[in-house]
Amino acid sequence: MAHCAESRRVRRDLDKQLAASAAASGRPLVWSAQDRVVLDLISTQIDRKNELFADRAVADDMKIRVKISAELRLLEASIARLLKQVSTEVPRPMSRRSQKAQAAALTRWNHGA
Repeated sequence: MAHCAESRRVRRDLDKQLAASAAASGRPLVWSAQDRVVLDLISTQIDRKNELFADRAVADDMKIRVKISAELRLLEASIARLLKQVSTEVPRPMSRRSQKAQAAALTRWNHGA
């Protein structure tokens, strides 16, 4: 399904931010599987928001316009929450302590196998 211009623009901007972070860090960065799902949800909700804007513009009944406006506010809040879940920053490296703990856990797991 093709997304609306606004959702394509948001995705393009997020891709640019990820590319800028990758260039700044000198490492290639890609979207994780979770990020791709969230990005698709964002695009779908932006599409729905645009459909509701169009519906509200042609709605004659004030009750319907109020209901559509309430749905639009909920969608905008949901989009904002989803955008907070997507990070274009370089992941922080694991601390030495975490590396040691991970190595110890892997040793325990591999020793029993």
